[in-house]
Amino acid sequence: MKSKTDTKQRILDTSLDLFASKGYAGTSMNDIISQVGISKGSVYWHFKSKEEIFVSVLTTNYAKWMELVNSHLKTIDDPMEKLKKYGELFIATVDMPVWRIAPETYWNEFSEENKKIVDQCFSLDDKLILNIFNEALEKGLLKYDDTEKLTWFYISSLKGMFEKVLLSYKHGRGDRKKAEEYAVSAISIFLDIIKNV
Repeated sequence: MKSKTDTKQRILDTSLDLFASKGYAGTSMNDIISQVGISKGSVYWHFKSKEEIFVSVLTTNYAKWMELVNSHLKTIDDPMEKLKKYGELFIATVDMPVWRIAPETYWNEFSEENKKIVDQCFSLDDKLILNIFNEALEKGLLKYDDTEKLTWFYISSLKGMFEKVLLSYKHGRGDRKKAEEYAVSAISIFLDIIKNV
């Protein structure tokens, strides 16, 4: 007999696949119920709404991204190398399902409570990068001392590069490998420009 935890995880896994392929708006509760193969009551036992499922899917999978990042960064002492590794990981994980559903949060109206949860989730990267920039500043490794601006610029640049890689991957435009190489080169160039040498 399946446990409640197994059922909840099946709902989350199935919902991730549906949200990634059909989008949030294109996925109904009936789609989820049908794909999981359980009763409507069983789904509603675990989640109040599709929105709650989506937010849970997003936060659970975003936590996996952060675990991946932290597992790589904990072995690196140099903050500039940490920044480089973060950027490389960000670009290399273009096919993680969480990135296919993350943009859905920009266009859909969620409850205030769920907006806060999503904002806290997305702010994890900002805090991590800001802390690394602050560490680099303390060690005298940066030409610039406005670490908040550097964080904003770095993450915004990565997202733009990520989009270019994603488009080459998703639509077959250009060569994904070349796009990834360009992105990694751009990361190195940016970090060389801001480094105090």
